[in-house]
Amino acid sequence: MKHLSIIALCCISSSISYAQFFSSTQVYVGKDAIVSVNSEMLNQGQFISEGNLYLRKGLSNQGQLTLNGQIVLDGQGTQLIESNLPIKASNLILAQNGKVSMRTPMTIEKSLSLGNGIIETNELNPLNISDNASVVGASNISHIKGYVLKSGDDAFSFPVGDGIELHSFTISKPANYDEIKVGFVNQSPERLNSKLSMNIAEISGNSYWAVQGSTATNSLEVSVASYEANHHLLQLRNQQWNLTADKYSNNTVTAQTNLSGGTYFTVGKQLEASAEMADVSVYPNPSVGSFEVRLKGFSADENISVDIADLSGRIISTQTGKVKTFVNKYNLGQETANGNYVVRVLRTEK
Repeated sequence: MKHLSIIALCCISSSISYAQFFSSTQVYVGKDAIVSVNSEMLNQGQFISEGNLYLRKGLSNQGQLTLNGQIVLDGQGTQLIESNLPIKASNLILAQNGKVSMRTPMTIEKSLSLGNGIIETNELNPLNISDNASVVGASNISHIKGYVLKSGDDAFSFPVGDGIELHSFTISKPANYDEIKVGFVNQSPERLNSKLSMNIAEISGNSYWAVQGSTATNSLEVSVASYEANHHLLQLRNQQWNLTADKYSNNTVTAQTNLSGGTYFTVGKQLEASAEMADVSVYPNPSVGSFEVRLKGFSADENISVDIADLSGRIISTQTGKVKTFVNKYNLGQETANGNYVVRVLRTEK
């Protein structure tokens, strides 16, 4: 069978207004060859590359594609990569002055070097990183906007972000071979669920990580970057956001958790320690209508609301304001009937 060893490719079609490299037969790029495709590459035959292939205008593959050498994406603007079959590449270098839109799953078998540009993927067409493959160079200017799937049993930092800033999601070494997919979603976590567990004050971020592991995934350590020491890692479990048992060190929040099935993570703030020790008491109790409401564990500048109600829920007295200006003595008066009453203190900011 005839092989073509190629140094440079560029075929101009005079019938249309753009350049395109077209192949409908077998093309072979030798191990030491350097090929620069300065136009869109359309393959409908068998394309085999053992050398260095530079793509600058995108790739449309409708045939057989074997990329055993080095692929460099170094065009301007947006490159579109699409194929009727998943693509496998041994080594990929991203040096794009713009973005690369990935419309098909691509597997990196040996190495991914992120130098410049953004690769856009989605949940159905992730960028797949094989077992023992390396990823280097992730940064704000070069990362994956979308989803990355990692196979194997390596500790790994998923180079995901929002196209402007890197938001890596790091896992420790799994106990077994596994497939873990992580995507960074630049939308409010409350679109998934707005319910918070009782020990969470608020969700701090406007984004979240969507994480999916196979049933083989046991407990492992996960980490995300955070530049505020009071941020905690929240995980969506049992239809609400829950605190993880985490720790903060060197601008990183780390937690031990389980990734089996699908789950989501974001960052948030825990209720202050004083909230755990807050105490409300009434003296004297019972009273003859005159009593004090005593507050402990509240900060002086904290806004609260105090309601006094009967057992039917009818409000007899209400007061709002800062703790330091609060009037804590009450006299319900002669018209108030004997019976049981409820004092409710609401921390309106929490």
